[in-house]
Amino acid sequence: MAKSELIIATEQFVTNLLTTKLDSKISYHNLNHTLSVRNAALQIASLTSVSAEEQEIIELACLLHDVGITEVYQNHEAASARIGGIFLRAKGFPEEKVTIVEACIAVTNPSARPEGILQEIVRDADYGHLGSDDYSDQLDNLRQEWKAVLGRWDEDNIWYQLNLDFIKNHEYYTPAAKMMFVAMKELNRKKLKKWVKEGRKSASTSAKNASRISIVESRSSQMMFKTALRNHMDLSNLADNKANYMITINSGIMGFGIPFLIKQFEGHSEIYIPTIVMILVTCLPSLVFAILATVPMKMSGRTDMERIKSGQSNLFFFGNFYSMTYDEYRLGIQEVTSNEDNLEDSIMRDLFYLGKTLGRKYRQLRICYLIFMIGSIASVAGIAIEYFYFAPKGY
Repeated sequence: MAKSELIIATEQFVTNLLTTKLDSKISYHNLNHTLSVRNAALQIASLTSVSAEEQEIIELACLLHDVGITEVYQNHEAASARIGGIFLRAKGFPEEKVTIVEACIAVTNPSARPEGILQEIVRDADYGHLGSDDYSDQLDNLRQEWKAVLGRWDEDNIWYQLNLDFIKNHEYYTPAAKMMFVAMKELNRKKLKKWVKEGRKSASTSAKNASRISIVESRSSQMMFKTALRNHMDLSNLADNKANYMITINSGIMGFGIPFLIKQFEGHSEIYIPTIVMILVTCLPSLVFAILATVPMKMSGRTDMERIKSGQSNLFFFGNFYSMTYDEYRLGIQEVTSNEDNLEDSIMRDLFYLGKTLGRKYRQLRICYLIFMIGSIASVAGIAIEYFYFAPKGY
């Protein structure tokens, strides 16, 4: 949907205000945050039954919800509503709609409670960062902002406990926001809980490790792994189908085609040689490699706890647990899911070994098809040579 002139003018006003009048110490409540909230709100609105008129109100409120921070830091929502109201009235925006926008801005205050779907959407969008894959970076920005503006710098365990308590008590109001953010929010909660107990190792090891985002934290990485796994499964099914075709064709030739040809050429032994070549050199080897391509890999069905703890086994693959008892499997799964490193390793291990199996299938299929192609050409050529040059006259 094309932006209205008012939305364009508001975006320009907010961009100019937050780039020229915002204190450089503000590293979280900046223009990037404002635009991120606006984008999240539009996504929630698109999944919710709101009209185009209501969506415009939501977008205006999100664009203007932090402009008051150019005047006052704490409890800046009231200043944001006032500045936003003045701007919208100057643009001729209807008074009743201005009042709604001001109420939506006010509800972004942590102590406020939303009333109605418009306020709920704006509120959920403003706290969408709790369920984002870059939550750690945003938390660092907020911490630096508090230090620069408020002169407050808590010890690590206190800071992470503060945010853990906040994320525990927070709730999303709209079904769309719950669908978009709750899963990642839960991962961020677990991450904070771990940091409270063990400290944030990535912050003290190296810049390289600190900047690394794990698979379980990154939506884009998860999407890439899901897509790769799905593609690998599709390719595996395709390989099995190709192998089945070759098994059917070669079995048919050996079971029905050869007896038929021998019967047709009865009394003409010179034709038997190409026929035997067809059987021994073409169909049989092709059949063997086609079968090998579909033979399941050897599986023990058991994994000991030491291998699970060290991340050397993937319990999400049935071949590693089908001989285990349920209690053994439950303990193993709990061990994997309680450790992000093991969980990430299981995802990578699954894709790696699926790719190895797929490579073996296609290598054997290639050999199968090449044997069949070369053998078929040689057999037909042999039959033709026998027929035209060595067969008795009148044959």
